[in-house]
Amino acid sequence: MRTYRAAIIGIGGFGAAHVNVLMDLAHEGVVEVTAFAELNTVAHQEYFDQLTANGATHYIDYEHMLAEHPEVDFVVIATPIAAHKAMCIRVMEMGFHVLVEKPPAVTIQDIDAMIAAQRASGRLCQVNFQHTAGSAFKELLARLRAGEIGQVSQVTGVGMWKRSRAYYDRTPWAGKLTHRGQYVLDGTFNNPLAHLLNNCLLAAGAADPSLMLPESVQAELYHVNEIEGDDISCMRIRTVGGATVSYYAMLCHENDEIPSISVTGTDGEMSWSYDNKLMIRHGHEEEVCSYGSENMMCGMYLNLMQAIEDNDMPLFSPIDACRSFVLVSNGAYESSLAVRRIPAEFIVEREEGQSSVCLLPRLSARMKEITERGVLFSECSFAWASPTTPVRMEDYSRFQLPSGFEVKEKV
Repeated sequence: MRTYRAAIIGIGGFGAAHVNVLMDLAHEGVVEVTAFAELNTVAHQEYFDQLTANGATHYIDYEHMLAEHPEVDFVVIATPIAAHKAMCIRVMEMGFHVLVEKPPAVTIQDIDAMIAAQRASGRLCQVNFQHTAGSAFKELLARLRAGEIGQVSQVTGVGMWKRSRAYYDRTPWAGKLTHRGQYVLDGTFNNPLAHLLNNCLLAAGAADPSLMLPESVQAELYHVNEIEGDDISCMRIRTVGGATVSYYAMLCHENDEIPSISVTGTDGEMSWSYDNKLMIRHGHEEEVCSYGSENMMCGMYLNLMQAIEDNDMPLFSPIDACRSFVLVSNGAYESSLAVRRIPAEFIVEREEGQSSVCLLPRLSARMKEITERGVLFSECSFAWASPTTPVRMEDYSRFQLPSGFEVKEKV
């Protein structure tokens, strides 16, 4: 593989992780970081220094940067979510391949515009859902496509993490539904546990990507922290292929569990987890594949470069494959109609380091039972849970927060 020339927009926040990957690839001689664009270099001096020490030129304006460097092979967009659409479209229009941070967009109209721009430009657009690059998940998809467990009927994703108040104080848009007049929809499935939802849908449509499109979405959104968005969610998604996807996420667990997905087919079961493990079960026979630690972000970069070099090389996460993810996200808000505040009597708050955490121990204790039954929280005996109705998603083409959508207290 030749040396590819890269530029990056945004080196703060998760952009710092991209800088680290780019520096690793540069040291291997695979990538040359030609230029970077960042407005606030003082706040990110360490990464500014790394890039400039390796010969990258700094710019304030990304369009000026790209106009000055037509030799760049691909551009990394690691900016806040609300900036993804405009930047991604403009970069592709200027003739560059793109690797954009997840989620690529938070509304269906935005991702549809990005997909249209990608097709019109003929450029590649990889979305950094890096868990699609892991060997265990690639093996899961390959075996599902081969029909190893028959027709998929049920996919269940479970993510139980802990996030402190400091997590929501780290940036002005954290935990917000809108910021500066633009949709952010920051919550469990659009940010920290987005990989889990995305991989659930990919598993549901492994045999045929069109089958992972949502036919209906039913969702419940809650929070224990003082935010607008959700830190607890559950969904029941019916796909056009006939599979049911059940998704459970909470950011108020006692600790960070390893997120996992279980897949049930007519002839067996599979399970995959974030620690790069795959289990296949046929009756009483069980096969476990453990692939160990892999740099999955590095894998996303290498896959993009291979696809630039070879037209027959598929991307792990092309932007059009992310459309179902955005549809489900939009359907969740349409279905829930509110982000409901869980009353303080059910919450345990404690100090942790220089911050504090809010926990929901009764939900944590029952999550295994709930996920095995495939029920929503309102279908259990939680006094704080409120039922919702499914929303049909066919011909859905434009999102806006439903009239009357609010963040409200549970009465």
